[in-house]
Amino acid sequence: MDTAGVESSWRSLSDIAPLDAAIGETTCRTHFAVQFDRGTVEPCQERFMRVMLINPPIDQVLEDGNANPVTSFLFYNSAPLGLLYIASTLEQAGHTVAAIDAAAQLFNVERTVREVERFKPDLIGIGSFTVTFETCKKLGAALKESMPGVPIVLGSYHVTLVPDEAMSHPQFDVGVLGEGEETMLDLVDYFEGRQALSDIPGIVYRDGEQLVFTKKRKKVRDLDRFPFPARHLLPPNIYRPVPVDEHAFPKFAMVTSRGCPHACAFCQKSRSGYRSHSPKYVVDEIEHLIRDFGVRDIAFVDSLFCANKRRVHAICDEMIRRGVNKQVSWTCSSRVEVVDKPLLEKMKRAGCWRTRFGVESGSDRVLDFISKGITKKKIRAAITSAHEVGLRPKAFFMVGHMPDTRESIEETIEFAKSLPLHDVTVQINTLLPETPQMETWKREGEKWGRIVNRTNSEKSFWEPTFVPWGLEPDDLIQLHRKFYREFYFRPVTLARHLEGIQSWRDVAKYVQAGSLFSFLFFNENKPKLWMLKDALSRAASDSRSAAAAK
Repeated sequence: MDTAGVESSWRSLSDIAPLDAAIGETTCRTHFAVQFDRGTVEPCQERFMRVMLINPPIDQVLEDGNANPVTSFLFYNSAPLGLLYIASTLEQAGHTVAAIDAAAQLFNVERTVREVERFKPDLIGIGSFTVTFETCKKLGAALKESMPGVPIVLGSYHVTLVPDEAMSHPQFDVGVLGEGEETMLDLVDYFEGRQALSDIPGIVYRDGEQLVFTKKRKKVRDLDRFPFPARHLLPPNIYRPVPVDEHAFPKFAMVTSRGCPHACAFCQKSRSGYRSHSPKYVVDEIEHLIRDFGVRDIAFVDSLFCANKRRVHAICDEMIRRGVNKQVSWTCSSRVEVVDKPLLEKMKRAGCWRTRFGVESGSDRVLDFISKGITKKKIRAAITSAHEVGLRPKAFFMVGHMPDTRESIEETIEFAKSLPLHDVTVQINTLLPETPQMETWKREGEKWGRIVNRTNSEKSFWEPTFVPWGLEPDDLIQLHRKFYREFYFRPVTLARHLEGIQSWRDVAKYVQAGSLFSFLFFNENKPKLWMLKDALSRAASDSRSAAAAK
């Protein structure tokens, strides 16, 4: 093939040093040779490459070697499945792939670079996320310094949402916009000299000082064409479920769909469309996890598992037909206006032990502003049905929405306490790039509040970055911690958790999570004796108040 155009694109892409220096002369240690002096890319007889895929470290590990309890328990309790889908697609094509989940493995940048050097890759792919992008940049720069001849491809949400900003950093050679399976296959072909970079849809690359965007890649409608994620590339014991979410072990995560059809104001997946695997594919993967990994519990971590009743009924029917409901339990996310009691009952028969609802606020005014498309009445009906069926419902809330006031947050706390919920996760609202609420901020600005911290680090969801008028940053922190204390330090909630303690292992998992509870309840990184006394005092007071009310 004529490769002159290919080489020209690559040289202007990054001006990286000749790969001969990194992999030896044109003996093709791995799978390709580049000869810049002759102006050509010469494909070698071997057509396979060594590809390293990385989920980057987290900022706090970079800073002091430890993740805070919220980060370690809530952010990195499951494998990076998007990265592993790309890995399995590359493996299926014959390439040699390695993966590092630096966040979950508690690697800092230096340790990550050493692991990559040991593998000796021909190509590096790094996932980019808004909350960890500062560390992603540091990792990319360190890898480029260590291995200047190895191209670095940036993928995932951040580069897709803000490509100009993400690709303004010269350590990244190519950005993948959108889903990466087919694009990475095309990029491997390019780096092997088999096609021109400009012909690959769905990427952005550097031509001199300019960024070049190729045509948009169409989304894959038939998700079943992809192989299962390459979970074998990562150690399975590095992921720890939050104690209240651990039902059986080993516990693995699965994704059965992509995107979300809804328009929640705070979400980067808002209005991203919705596609799903077939029920057969879903249950095939469940059987794969049971057979090859001994899995006993599965968390379906789709943005929205229960998008429509027909799909969920079909998946549950297939689980029951094959008998996997007797071998594995599972959890999922639901929309309150989609589920009804018959569907929840079938989910229970199919092995579901918990469903999670995105509630976000206990104020109908706020719910309307953030475009949730639900009401408090619908929320109460769905959560009550889930509780009656025995699905131990959990809800997600946020404080600090643009129109939030102290009164609306207090209303949300009381609403949560009035629902038959077993657990909650509460976050502080953060204005993320390319979300509907960020569009509102750009359009209406200080009408709603002020930015007090421009970080998008993993800590931002538990520390204020945006504060509505009428509140101060400390107010949000105190209301956030109050939410957790008032919800959990009640006899009814404590009793629900005591019912789940059946062994010393159950006791141990709560002890191990002491640092998480002390941070969320009291804003302290380590548990102290006074916290236990405070919890018991609050529970006793709540019990006396309830008795007096009767």
